[in-house]
Amino acid sequence: MSAQVLHIEDTSELIEHDPRDVFAQLKAGEAVLVDVREVNEYENERIPGAFLMPLSFFDAAHFPYISEQRVILMCAVGKRSAAAAKQLMNAGFTTVHHMKGGLTAWKEHGLSTDKE
Repeated sequence: MSAQVLHIEDTSELIEHDPRDVFAQLKAGEAVLVDVREVNEYENERIPGAFLMPLSFFDAAHFPYISEQRVILMCAVGKRSAAAAKQLMNAGFTTVHHMKGGLTAWKEHGLSTDKE
């Protein structure tokens, strides 16, 4: 598994996953992907099986906790998912996962998407 752990303020860690690693985790049923892009972006193109939770409506206090699977955040290039991750860490989540490079990196690795 290819992941980079970034320690934030000594109490939380942000784990960045390579898109190929995310693909393998999704295929194995080990992870759930949460897309924080906006509705129109998601409708135009999305990673198969990703759940939409736009950053503009993102509420860390009501973020679902799933104990059986890793929740990985993603967006277009990784900036919004990092912002969502920071919100989760500020809300008390000690370990947060996001996909490095977002949908752009996913496609650069030749991984498939669903369109409209």
